[in-house]
Amino acid sequence: MDVFQIDDHGLLFISPDIDSWQSLADHGISVVFDLDDDLDVGIPCMPNQLIYLFFPFEDKPTLPDPARLHALAQLGANLIGKGHRVLTHCGMGHNRSALLAGIMLTYLGWSGADAVTRLRERRPGALYNKVFAAYLAQLEAAAPAPPTATV
Repeated sequence: MDVFQIDDHGLLFISPDIDSWQSLADHGISVVFDLDDDLDVGIPCMPNQLIYLFFPFEDKPTLPDPARLHALAQLGANLIGKGHRVLTHCGMGHNRSALLAGIMLTYLGWSGADAVTRLRERRPGALYNKVFAAYLAQLEAAAPAPPTATV
């Protein structure tokens, strides 16, 4: 299974469909955002090991609900900020996964244009969906989210 590291610290990855949970374990990935149209087979069910979020949307020339997309990106960026290794994946690992990973990068302080460039460097063929690429490219770097209070 191809897993592409996006950031320089080994905390953000994208991939096509998951066909080996061992590969994710080998990378220390503890959070998966599944954007494909069906649940992955064999999702590990060990307590306190994996956060698995399922938000399917189509790779078409329209964006999914931006409020939900940005909420997921903020969650992913917060988890990355706390040292979790996060994977976004879709069918081929080119458009949907790259869009969400790119928005996460903006919540980590990157400009959208820089995120597009990085994603295309690290994942050949990424963001050929022109609508997704243009949307991401126009995003400003977001201010990092404030730390969450511990209870």
